[in-house]
Amino acid sequence: MEGARKLLCYRIFPKDFECSWQYDGDSTHVTHFLRCCLRNGKCCYFEAGTANRVRFTDQAKVPILQNVTFLVESRVGNRSAMSPEITLALYWAFKFDPPSGDMTISKLQGQLMIKWKTPEKQEDAVAEYRFRTWNGTWEQGACGVPVNSDFASQLIPVAPGHPLETCSLQLEAPVAYEIQLRRHKRASPTGQWSDWSKSICIPAEILSIPEVNYTVGKLNDNGKRDLILDWEPRQEKLPPNCTEKVNFSLVLRALSCPCKPKSEKKLKGEKVNQVSGAEYDVIIKTQGTIGPQLKRTFRIPADLTSGVIQDAAFLNISTTEDNMTMQWLSLQRKVRSYCIEWYPHLANWTDATCILKSFQKEKNNRKVTYNWDKTVGVMDPGKCYQINIYASDKPQNPHSWVTVFSGHHFSGDVLKAGPSFFTVKRTTAHEVTLEWNPSPLSQCPGVLKKYAIYCWNEMNNKTIFHYVNASALEYTIGNLSKNTFYTIQLRGETATTPGAWSKPWRFKLDDKVAHPFPFLLLCLVIFAAIILMAVPVYFVLKRVKSFLCPPLPNPSTSSAMKFLEEDMKLVRPWLGSSDTMEDVGVRELLIIEVCSPKVVPEMGSEVKLLHLEDPKGIQNIKERQMSGENDSPLDLELPSGYKRQNHVEVVGEDGPQDARHLCGLDGFDKDKMTSLFNSPEAEVPVRTLTLLSVIRPNEASGNLNLKLHEE
Repeated sequence: MEGARKLLCYRIFPKDFECSWQYDGDSTHVTHFLRCCLRNGKCCYFEAGTANRVRFTDQAKVPILQNVTFLVESRVGNRSAMSPEITLALYWAFKFDPPSGDMTISKLQGQLMIKWKTPEKQEDAVAEYRFRTWNGTWEQGACGVPVNSDFASQLIPVAPGHPLETCSLQLEAPVAYEIQLRRHKRASPTGQWSDWSKSICIPAEILSIPEVNYTVGKLNDNGKRDLILDWEPRQEKLPPNCTEKVNFSLVLRALSCPCKPKSEKKLKGEKVNQVSGAEYDVIIKTQGTIGPQLKRTFRIPADLTSGVIQDAAFLNISTTEDNMTMQWLSLQRKVRSYCIEWYPHLANWTDATCILKSFQKEKNNRKVTYNWDKTVGVMDPGKCYQINIYASDKPQNPHSWVTVFSGHHFSGDVLKAGPSFFTVKRTTAHEVTLEWNPSPLSQCPGVLKKYAIYCWNEMNNKTIFHYVNASALEYTIGNLSKNTFYTIQLRGETATTPGAWSKPWRFKLDDKVAHPFPFLLLCLVIFAAIILMAVPVYFVLKRVKSFLCPPLPNPSTSSAMKFLEEDMKLVRPWLGSSDTMEDVGVRELLIIEVCSPKVVPEMGSEVKLLHLEDPKGIQNIKERQMSGENDSPLDLELPSGYKRQNHVEVVGEDGPQDARHLCGLDGFDKDKMTSLFNSPEAEVPVRTLTLLSVIRPNEASGNLNLKLHEE
């Protein structure tokens, strides 16, 4: 005989305890006894009969705070068998309840999210899942961390002290799944996993994101449009415990005019539905007892271009800073409520100001008038608004709403909203073309209907009106007569109110341009032409001047007296007779002396010392020098780069002295010459370049004569 196995004892909530086991034998004549023994040897037992579990409370004289040993004795006739023993403290052996109650299932960022409320006093739990398909085995795993922990609170209202628990799992194949969940007390070695929850059946349509094909027609004269829905859910094979067929239903919900009561209705399989021009949601919901209800939503956009339906007429809107009034004609049908909403152009109904007005029709009076002050909300002047008016006899039914009016309204002064500027220019001999800036009304769709052009012939006093589409910004007027004065004006017009005429433009059509050319523009063109011509002329003249009249060199910046290293030894031929040319290899020192009858050179004057090689080919020069013969002064021929300077710079304590201010040779007194440098070498003849005088810059200038004087 085999005994019981898998004996488990644990604490269940709120305050009971339980032991359970498994028995594989015939349970018809078996009797089970649950025995519990303490350390001191005292034991107790519970008779379970043929059942495989025993539940008791803390009043059953079983210690719950200390270790107790449990076993199961199974008896059949005079035979008995014992199960393996387990020892534990019951108070810490938790067994939580499985997830139950309302659960929400959704698909977020590619993961299936299951959320449920935590059972009371069973916090700090971990969860596991298992799933299978119609022909698969169970696959088990730990519940993952949700992608967005805040997402759970958005789906299930959470009461204080009742947090949410979440299980995140990945289901790839678009087939039906059966999912079960269980819970365990965190960090409880003697705790037990809860039982598996009821099966949650996930339809394949939810995982494969089915699409609903819909077609929306135009609004008819009754303020309705056709909404045609085309969707058939696929019937997939179900897992074993998902025996009940999962059906789907469609729900229609009206969204526009948010101040109205909730308007929602289940569709009974009809493919064609009559709805208003408002915005709607079509919601797909699962219908079945297995698993939670699933849904998916499709948005039906609003039709905002309807205008006014056949049996109603939009009359007037007046707006001031403090209040606003709307007035229209009621429908020729039963109406209990009107809903008025308006919001800025390019916004949507979620930003709308909404008013719900109950209505009781008066005899012989179809006018519906409603006004409100700025505390409710008024339109800002000079802006474009979308206005929608809906009517219903059963506001809770989304099919009952009809569109009364839907269009745009300009809240500013229409008379002042014409084109801000227009011009007239001639195109051919008998035609002129008008061009203008768009009217502010053109930014409000449907408000500006057309432009009106007034053309008056002053010769025959004939007036012609031209009408242009609201989207046009130019127009050509033909068949005009020459040598005739015309006056033209322009204005924008709405469906009910014409704007103010622009300022008149008067011109005479002759061989010249039809419109007067603006004087300021002419001046700007002339000035720009002068600038464009003057700039290149200036640079051309400057370039020509540089070639025809080269500037005189500036001594302070000239490089005439700056001798390069290769120029320090100049080889130049001396001028003389060809018969006296001979090779003279004697090196002479050239000394510059400054002599003036008026000014004595100041101490500290700086003079450059030049070494000149004796020119080769001049004969008998050395003999004449040695014999003391007096030669006539020789002119020193400088390189061409130095010839053009015509001066020598002398540097003293007072700064550079221009050599062009040196005196000439007239009145020259040789006795007053001062030798600045004397050659210490007696055997080397010295050539002294004597400067006759030094004149300050504020004295009269003269030419510089350089003479070679031998001593």
